[in-house]
Amino acid sequence: MKSYTEITATIENGVGTIAFSRYERRNALSLELFADLSDCLDDWRENDDVACVVITGGEDVFCAGLDLKLQSMFTNKERRDAYSKACLRAYGTLLDYAKPTIAAVGGPALGGGCDIAVFCDIRIGAENVVMGFPQIKMGLTPYFSPLWKIVGLSQAKLLTLSGDRIDAAEAARIGLLDRLVPTGTVVAEATRLAESIAETTTESAANNKEMMLRSPAMDPISALTYETLAYREVIWHDSVVDRIGAAYKKLGQ
Repeated sequence: MKSYTEITATIENGVGTIAFSRYERRNALSLELFADLSDCLDDWRENDDVACVVITGGEDVFCAGLDLKLQSMFTNKERRDAYSKACLRAYGTLLDYAKPTIAAVGGPALGGGCDIAVFCDIRIGAENVVMGFPQIKMGLTPYFSPLWKIVGLSQAKLLTLSGDRIDAAEAARIGLLDRLVPTGTVVAEATRLAESIAETTTESAANNKEMMLRSPAMDPISALTYETLAYREVIWHDSVVDRIGAAYKKLGQ
């Protein structure tokens, strides 16, 4: 296991957990945190011990957004360029990641922190969650494309134009959170879901993630054909045949 300075990374029961560890800065995004996140995801991409990834900041603060110390340096072109490259790498890695990702969101998830949650496949949120894009109040922009695909165009426009923050109940109502859990339990609940996904095996999780990535960009008939071929491809795998046989045996059939 590699060591990192801005995150902690652990693997257990098929679940890789990335926890932001810049607690003194409310897990605010730095170039170093972006690099650690990207490096860890890259390292786990081909690791068969990781079937599903949980990303969290803990129970109290998911991520407060871009570190204002870094933002204050944006008058320097090299720093702006470095930040742009870090964003493209981290968010691009999450967007096209080969395995399922779950954001375990406790407390504030703002600006770039909200973006990280949006780029994950699933978002589990605690009742103490606050989400939004306050950088809009300063004339900046969020990532609109993945947001509207989750909450719909109207809600995405509302969040993007206003920059207003929303609480956990509203985030769940509009679909920005997939599940809402009691405060203090979000990491455990996200881990439980990730372990359930991991039980399907790393190969199955990766196959289904590939389908999730590709099918939405296809027309309905192309998607039907692609998904049928994907099913036909896996149904004869030895591991799948063995698992089907075990299920029938368990049922007494």
